[in-house]
Amino acid sequence: MTIPAPQIPAWRNTLATSLAALPAGGLAILQPAQGPRAARRLARALLEEAAVLGGGQVLGLPGGDLLLTAAPGPAQRAARAIADLTGLPPDSFPLPEAEQPLLARAEAAALATPTPAWTLAALEAHVARMPLEGAARLTLFASGTGSHPVAQRLGPAPLGLDDPELEALAREALCRRLLAALTDPGMRGQLPPLRPGLRLILDLPQGGLPGGALRAGPPGDPDGPLALLPLAALATPAAFAQSTAALRAAGWAIGLLANDAAAPAELELPEITWVIPAAAAPPRHPPARLIALGRPVPAWCRAPGILHEGVA
Repeated sequence: MTIPAPQIPAWRNTLATSLAALPAGGLAILQPAQGPRAARRLARALLEEAAVLGGGQVLGLPGGDLLLTAAPGPAQRAARAIADLTGLPPDSFPLPEAEQPLLARAEAAALATPTPAWTLAALEAHVARMPLEGAARLTLFASGTGSHPVAQRLGPAPLGLDDPELEALAREALCRRLLAALTDPGMRGQLPPLRPGLRLILDLPQGGLPGGALRAGPPGDPDGPLALLPLAALATPAAFAQSTAALRAAGWAIGLLANDAAAPAELELPEITWVIPAAAAPPRHPPARLIALGRPVPAWCRAPGILHEGVA
């Protein structure tokens, strides 16, 4: 009985050929498959350009990482550009001295479980199929040192995607679904039941309320129901001004959702309620209206006037 020889993965043969063709003094750059999709696209473009200029090639490993072998000049420039772009320098291996560590690192990268790649169409279809019961989340908030709920937030459940761009797109689609259900008596029962007497914080798509404002109460009340918009809404100032004016006229206060606790100090928007992570360091100059997201709740979030998720 003849025992077949073990098959060598194609990527190993390709890497061996690439290393053999590269003159001494070359450089290998290994770029992990991480970070936002746009940054990954730019990193790949930089590596492929370096391969053309440096007489090498870019190899995609099974786990999603990218490996460049090229002359040192173009490879180093690509590595510096990627570090400037992402804040994290890729791994560099001088050749042939570091060939064995490179092979070990490439082997480990190839064995890593690849992150499922979402296409826009697949993500849209997934969001559209999600039951509303799983797509919506109701969160309760206390104020200051209190522990009893005074406000409730109805928003989309996060999908936990590695790509911030795709997570933002999913949020937009889910916000539109929740808003449609909230305004449709036949679908409202599929949402978590709102608690009477608690202030409403409602996540909205970046463009606000499409097709007109949903009336919430008398205009001009800074403590009225809060329309929560993503920080990206500020990217189009004219549209932001138009949508927030319509919301305020319909009785909504305006909130901005930021991942960076420094955003309120960098953007002087006195009429805005800022919503930031509770896990962040406390803002040096807290805004007049502040909501902290997440648990556990640090001591700085229990100051007077700050809403937080520390609800009994």
